[in-house]
Amino acid sequence: MKGRRLGSLKLYKFDVPYESDVGVIVVSHGAIEVAMRIPLTKYTGKRQGRGSKAGLSKSFLGQIRGFFIGREDSNLLNQIFDYIVSNFCFKDLSMVPPACPVLVFHLQTREFGQDHHVPEIIDMTELTSILLNTLGTGHSVMADEDAINRCVPIAPPATEILDCYRSFESCSLCEKGYPEEGEIVHKTTCNHIFHGTCISRYLLRIPHCPVCTTHLPPVDIRTLLFS
Repeated sequence: MKGRRLGSLKLYKFDVPYESDVGVIVVSHGAIEVAMRIPLTKYTGKRQGRGSKAGLSKSFLGQIRGFFIGREDSNLLNQIFDYIVSNFCFKDLSMVPPACPVLVFHLQTREFGQDHHVPEIIDMTELTSILLNTLGTGHSVMADEDAINRCVPIAPPATEILDCYRSFESCSLCEKGYPEEGEIVHKTTCNHIFHGTCISRYLLRIPHCPVCTTHLPPVDIRTLLFS
């Protein structure tokens, strides 16, 4: 089976002067990084159309799909969407004030069959350089160190991706083993492990761990950006 799978996905709040209602998608694959700027609230808020979850429009995937032309990556797109909406909530993000921080989505992908762990291939200096270039903000406006300090990681409160996970145990939600081809595994903050699809769909309905009932609420992106 050809295509890619999701290795990691991180969100950042990038406080850049003179920007508002902006999102940036950065995709890393091997030594290649590509990025694009999007109008953030076009894809967020309570009044999104059919297929939206947690206030994020399914059409958001159309922007990401452009990075993967010519590949069998529909499963990857679903992995991305499920992970985002089970960890972050966009329902109240229908408008933003002037000079609102930029919301950054950084995705790292890898090929099927690439079983070794994929290390981080982009540091904060590289990331902020990519962001400034994508936003059209020259380095003369903001020093590198200042840009790095303004780019703050948003920790997912519910789950993290475990790349290349292997175990003889079974997912307690579907009772199937790990891993299936094209499947990724998530670990909750309370250290329980599930298939990514299983736990993402569960948390959208019930924001508690299905094993120990620990509360796993999503991050409210509107509150975070406005604070």
